[in-house]
Amino acid sequence: MAVIGTFGSFTAARLGIYASQSSLNVTGNNIANINTKGYTRQRLDLVSLHSAGNSRYANGYNLDIGYGVLGDSVSQLRDPYLDIRYRDEQSSVGAFEARLKGLQQLSSILDEVGKGKGEFGIIEAQFNDFLQQLQQLNKRPNDETYDTTVRSSAESLVDLFHNYAEALTKVKDNQLKDLQGDVETVNTILTKIRDLNVQIRDSGIYKDKALELRDQRNVLIDELSKYMKIDVRYSMEKMDDFSEIEKLTITLANSGTPPIELINGIYGTQLTMPEEALARNPEYDKNDPRGMKYLDEDGKPTDIERLARRNDDGTLVLNAAPDNPDPNTVYDSDFVGGMRYLDANGDPTDDPALAATVDNAKEKSDENRLWIQLQPLTDKKGRYMKDIHDRDIKEVVDLGDNDLYGALQSKRELLTEEGEFASSDDLKFDPNANIKRGIPYYQRALDALARKFAESFNEANTDPEDPDDPDNKNRVPVFIGYETKKGTDGVERYDMDTACDLYTGNGTDARAITQAIMKEKGLTEDKAKDYLMRVDISDLSPELQNQLKALQEKHLGEKGHGTEKYGGGILFSNKGDGNDPSNITAANISISNNWSTGAVRILNTKKFTAQDHSTANDNIYHMIGLMSEQMEYKPEDIADIVGPTASDGKTYFKGSFQQRLADINNILATDQETTTIEYNSFENKALNLENQRQSVSGVDLNDEATNMMMYQKSYAAACQLMTTLDSMLDKLINGTLR
Repeated sequence: MAVIGTFGSFTAARLGIYASQSSLNVTGNNIANINTKGYTRQRLDLVSLHSAGNSRYANGYNLDIGYGVLGDSVSQLRDPYLDIRYRDEQSSVGAFEARLKGLQQLSSILDEVGKGKGEFGIIEAQFNDFLQQLQQLNKRPNDETYDTTVRSSAESLVDLFHNYAEALTKVKDNQLKDLQGDVETVNTILTKIRDLNVQIRDSGIYKDKALELRDQRNVLIDELSKYMKIDVRYSMEKMDDFSEIEKLTITLANSGTPPIELINGIYGTQLTMPEEALARNPEYDKNDPRGMKYLDEDGKPTDIERLARRNDDGTLVLNAAPDNPDPNTVYDSDFVGGMRYLDANGDPTDDPALAATVDNAKEKSDENRLWIQLQPLTDKKGRYMKDIHDRDIKEVVDLGDNDLYGALQSKRELLTEEGEFASSDDLKFDPNANIKRGIPYYQRALDALARKFAESFNEANTDPEDPDDPDNKNRVPVFIGYETKKGTDGVERYDMDTACDLYTGNGTDARAITQAIMKEKGLTEDKAKDYLMRVDISDLSPELQNQLKALQEKHLGEKGHGTEKYGGGILFSNKGDGNDPSNITAANISISNNWSTGAVRILNTKKFTAQDHSTANDNIYHMIGLMSEQMEYKPEDIADIVGPTASDGKTYFKGSFQQRLADINNILATDQETTTIEYNSFENKALNLENQRQSVSGVDLNDEATNMMMYQKSYAAACQLMTTLDSMLDKLINGTLR
């Protein structure tokens, strides 16, 4: 005999109807949300209803066949392990995607693919044009027309340097705004997750699983994982002695022990990146106990005042003997690694009031550090999270150079990394700083190229032997002879003092040379005297030429009867209206004022003999050779821009101007190619994991159609059972003889 009563069978049938109908409702909800972002497939969990307890007089022949079915709860089909793997890959996707976008912007500027004006990548072509104009000048030394042509080509080259520098600055400014926008986006995500935690927690108190809210939260967590690598953990939080509720905690991955928390249940943090920040000490080690002033409740060193143990009189227990018996972990006030900041003199200090400030996220600044801070965890009403001693946790967390991984970190590195131009402090903050190249590296590389080019040609066009300028900073012009005038007859003569013997023809030497010319050329005395001031005397015999040249030099130079003429001078300066060749960069390199006005021309030779000067062109040959000379490039070449570097004078490149330009492009192309490969790899992995996640948690129409048919049949069967039971009872009650 069955334990269930006759009319209990009706309950079993009724519960079957309810269960099938509820299952159909869940199936319909799944189908309705098939295109809803982040929706997780739901399932009604069914359990068998069984009798509780035994009857007073048990019978071994009774069969406990149950009382039907109950819908226990609605659950989600989700694999936590796949979530963890997917979010780990997402952080890599975000990191390489952000870096690739930045490199693509750089590539659009620096790739040498252009063929003419108005296109990107034409510095290479302009270098070639400048070389061609020098070669033309070499054929016509001292020709002002060809000098002007060279200057015009140099002006075009200078303009290209300006355009590239300006374009790089714009990319950098845009990247900074993009990073600031991402920080705001992350803060919005963290706020939404925290608020959803509150709603889910409130629903959980009333035993509501809030599945749709969990879906929203999972979407936000997936989005957050692209910006930074995170660890997500679920735990149970005690509400009182009898109940507990689920709590979500999100921490920064690989952030140490204890990990840095972003979300802790109903508390969440916010990221800040102020325009100015306190100068950090690169030697600071937050884990070294010698820099920790206090002892905590367990007797361990700590530098957090809130965690410090207190004496009976309320004072803090200091990290000193005899409270700390280990001399290797006792606080040392002179320990450099225990001081967080640097003062205005660059000396370590642990007092924020004495710390200097540095540009951190300031617009148009080249010195931004882009350090990010995490504000204390607070709830929706702004109340701080409390520790186990019920004290407010108000500490601000300073994130280091490598505490983040993801889109935020990639954009930070694009904006800060200088590669070979990294300083020793940069290497202390990040040991790999000298192999990471961001926008600043390409800016510095172009600055170094522009300066090397300008300095080389300024040096070639000036006199390096200036006693008043031992460091060769001013680069004085070179003496190239004496002023001349061209007469109405087209003959060029030296511009001499009218009292000079060469002008008057008087004097023993002058008369002797005049007589020799008269005899050799058969000229009258007046015409022979005219030769004394002529520049071109090539029609005289070599012996007579040498005698006359010596006489001309004596009167032009020694006796001061001529007007000295200087050639050369500064060709490139740091401003177009000046002649200062110092501190030249790609952004400010200019044609010097003297060259642009014609006061300075390209020096064709550095020979001081005036008579040999007009057709000599050895210096132009030298300038042509500069275009292919193998020059050494060192970070210290632009020390005024990058400050003290960590290169120790090492050469990072050796080659010509054009080879250096090609090297910059090769570095960028290689970096972009490598990043593209990495990005595609991580994106494919993430896509594969997402497909696996969808195979578990996504809605499949075929599966839902199958479930719908199955529940429809079970519904019909439960209804048929109800009808059958009704017929049985009708027969039993009304069809039995009385």
